[in-house]
Amino acid sequence: MRWLASPLLLCLSACGTHSGGGAPAELPRQSSLCEQYVAAWVGHFQANVARLDGAAAELRGTELEQARQALGVAGVDERSCSRPFCIIQPQAGGRLTSYCGYRVASGTSDELYRWVPWVPQSR
Repeated sequence: MRWLASPLLLCLSACGTHSGGGAPAELPRQSSLCEQYVAAWVGHFQANVARLDGAAAELRGTELEQARQALGVAGVDERSCSRPFCIIQPQAGGRLTSYCGYRVASGTSDELYRWVPWVPQSR
């Protein structure tokens, strides 16, 4: 099964790295609670990839759990927050890395979508 996952991940990573041209990206606008949740979710994903890669021994979910609790207290469903797509990319020597971003409409007839990397909001 592992041999099947590698080509799929490579395909996803190749499809996701095209930056495209055209209209400026229209990223989802979110509340600060959703931004905090998304940052915690991405951090948890990246920590899990680091654990799988052997770079980290333990996976903690406290920041993600706190962000989920804050959403619950505010009555916001976490599914209403726009999470980016996160992709695991195999590297040379069996190493793993990851990246996250949004697939947005390109605004041109040449390409339907373009990739906009996710960056944490400044606090």
